[in-house]
Amino acid sequence: MDHTSSEASRTIKRLHSLSADLGAFGELLSGERPIAGSGSLPQLASWYATAQGHSAAALTLLLRSAEQGYAHSTVSGHHAVGSLGQLANISSVIADHVMAAVAVAAEYHRIDGLPDPATGRMTSRPSVPRRDLDDHLDRAVELIRPARAACHNAAAFTETAALREASRTPAPAEPPELGRNAFDVPQPPSASGKVTLTAIQHRALHLIHTSTVKYSQWPRKQPVVDSGSPERITVRSVDALADKRLVARDVSTGLHVGQRLHLTPDGLQVLRRLGPAPEPAFPARPRHQGPAPVR
Repeated sequence: MDHTSSEASRTIKRLHSLSADLGAFGELLSGERPIAGSGSLPQLASWYATAQGHSAAALTLLLRSAEQGYAHSTVSGHHAVGSLGQLANISSVIADHVMAAVAVAAEYHRIDGLPDPATGRMTSRPSVPRRDLDDHLDRAVELIRPARAACHNAAAFTETAALREASRTPAPAEPPELGRNAFDVPQPPSASGKVTLTAIQHRALHLIHTSTVKYSQWPRKQPVVDSGSPERITVRSVDALADKRLVARDVSTGLHVGQRLHLTPDGLQVLRRLGPAPEPAFPARPRHQGPAPVR
């Protein structure tokens, strides 16, 4: 656990806690059952609120885990998200069964002399037979075991995914500035005075310095560059600048979210040496189709 990320460690801890809470809730539902009627509604409502809390916790863990880099870069991360999806679904069904028990308890509450608004029945239903209420609670109890299994599976997959993700990230030779790197390659000696750029690369270097330009990539997809402006910066231009060690990415965020590009010290020197960037070249306005004017 020492090598897992802090977010993964928190997720694993919350999953173990949620599993324990589900176990205690199952024991509560398996205990003495309330008798259907208005007198049981407060107790059933409290149980429903607990079940809803478990469902909300499972959904929160699912959404947070799906945002982590290891959820997209490792098979274990994919399985962790799948297990959390099962947990969210099962916990939601448990809450539905408890709410169905609430509805049964409300149905048993009748007043003699007044018709049932749904069936028109004039007599109240007996409160002692409670088979329908018990059936819903029994179904909720049956789902506690698979819900806890999903918790443990998600925790195990999360730990494996975080460890594999951490093993892929090489330790830097020295602490990087603000979590930045230069496209994960060692920096060579400064050679900014020998670097030459095309007009397009010069313009891209200027935009990266003055705008919020992000480099993103999803697994098995081509990288994308968002210039943060109407201008377009190609991936080829960014790769060329990275090869020259003029730009780097901020690795404090994942590639699927987008990593902001910034200039390296060499990039700043080159930009100062080259001076103002050329103006962007906008495409020529297309000519209107039609016959040539008569002279």
